[in-house]
Amino acid sequence: MLFQRLNPSAALDLVHYADIDHFRESERYLRAASMPLGGGSFSTRRAELALPSCKLSLVRTFPRIVNGYELAGRVVVVIPMNEVSSARINGELIGNAVVVLKGNAQCTVYEPEGRLVAIVSTGQPNLSNCFHDFDQGYRLLKLETHELARLQTHIMGTLELAARDPAASQLPAIRVNLEERLLGTVEQTLCCGELAGKKRHDSLDRYKNIIDRIDNLIMRNPAADFACKQLAEEIGASVRTVQTATQTLCGSGASHYGRLRRLWMVRRQLRSGATGLTVKASAFAHGFHHMGEFSNLYRATFGELPSHTLVAAR
Repeated sequence: MLFQRLNPSAALDLVHYADIDHFRESERYLRAASMPLGGGSFSTRRAELALPSCKLSLVRTFPRIVNGYELAGRVVVVIPMNEVSSARINGELIGNAVVVLKGNAQCTVYEPEGRLVAIVSTGQPNLSNCFHDFDQGYRLLKLETHELARLQTHIMGTLELAARDPAASQLPAIRVNLEERLLGTVEQTLCCGELAGKKRHDSLDRYKNIIDRIDNLIMRNPAADFACKQLAEEIGASVRTVQTATQTLCGSGASHYGRLRRLWMVRRQLRSGATGLTVKASAFAHGFHHMGEFSNLYRATFGELPSHTLVAAR
């Protein structure tokens, strides 16, 4: 495990997240939000090195759906650090490709199993020289095995230096040098990469549009427990197309995906700890009318009863 090679220092933050809400706070700089696919205990880690104009992170992820990525002029590069290759972005299989995100990317990422990734986030315009063909969105770049290994080695070497010699890593000249070498290595490596896959399929673009419309529909009508047929009618697509879209992008049927979204809306409301708020009122407001079933679903998703969430928030 790569995290075993790192220790926290004055230069390197090493954080253990024991609950999903704590982890979701750390995603705000990417304007993204993770929804775990499994319940029970939660545990993940992040190592983070802040440099003058970029941030380097090593993250152990978990089975989840991620929505978002509004990067406001930044470029984000996600590098696989292990062999897990089942993740998809907007329905496209990522495999061992590097993901480059720019601007208002608006992606749906499906990770059926946890993986280890490095994330380089920067506002440096020169990093996008290899990607001048698009202003926003994402690209998948396939690297030769040795090129990917070289990039992975450089990333780990940078993090290990920050852990081993924090005093030197905090010197202004050293920080500038670390950043220049990191961004130079990333750009040089990615410019050698090959655009993964063929041209975007129209069907995948359509599926992404369907997911976005489902999300908007649920946000506008949180109390409605839409069946798949109702969803299809509301967004003007066939039941089969809606089911294929949610299965392709999110790994589940439309009803399951909608229920997961509404459960997260309940949790966000309970976490507010608002005066006078009750679990029953929140559940009813989000389309859950059978409290026993709702409590079981909530506990299976978040590893605790909804009443515990509300009490902890207060």
